[in-house]
Amino acid sequence: MAVGVVLSSTAASIWLGATGSEELGLGGKELGQLALWVGLVGCVLWASRRKGSGSLAEDFGWRIRPVDLAIGVAVAVAAQLFLAQVVARLLEPLVGDPEVASRPVQELVDSAGGARFVGLLLFVAVGAPIVEELFFRGLLLRSLQRRVRNDTLAVVLSGALFAAPHIQALPGGALVLVLLSLFLLGIALAALAARTGRLGPGIVAHSAFNAISLVTVLLK
Repeated sequence: MAVGVVLSSTAASIWLGATGSEELGLGGKELGQLALWVGLVGCVLWASRRKGSGSLAEDFGWRIRPVDLAIGVAVAVAAQLFLAQVVARLLEPLVGDPEVASRPVQELVDSAGGARFVGLLLFVAVGAPIVEELFFRGLLLRSLQRRVRNDTLAVVLSGALFAAPHIQALPGGALVLVLLSLFLLGIALAALAARTGRLGPGIVAHSAFNAISLVTVLLK
């Protein structure tokens, strides 16, 4: 993951230097995200070739079946309802208005008009689920399962490690809500991978969850 972070930071610096801007903007953020993905996928490929069989399907469960579409969409809808209607509302007295937590997404949507929104949707609902499931629920989760030898603990730890890199510039209460929501989502996705032995259900669930979040903000 460190490699991806370094590549992302480097790409962002290059973008700022080339454009002379003080803020990344949508294009800069997309470039930084692409650099991060190169690092994450590179780690997965390296681990598969050096430590595994060289097959992503065998080493990390890189498979999808037709039933995964139904499983993934059902999990995504359930997660959206649970996080928005249960977790957010229960924590509202402590963290404040849940709408504040969606501010970064709202800013992205506002900056992506017309055709650029399609690109943003592809980034959020296609690119991110594929790369993050391959890294977090493929490489990372399976590594934790081997090391701690306890699937439940591995699932919980992977959920925490999934949430941690998503720290954002938000007020304290909103940040707590975002990280807790991502932690719980990470647990759900890791449980899917651990239970089924493949990444297909999690990729679909992650994709549908992100798409619902983006479209919900767009329609507000």
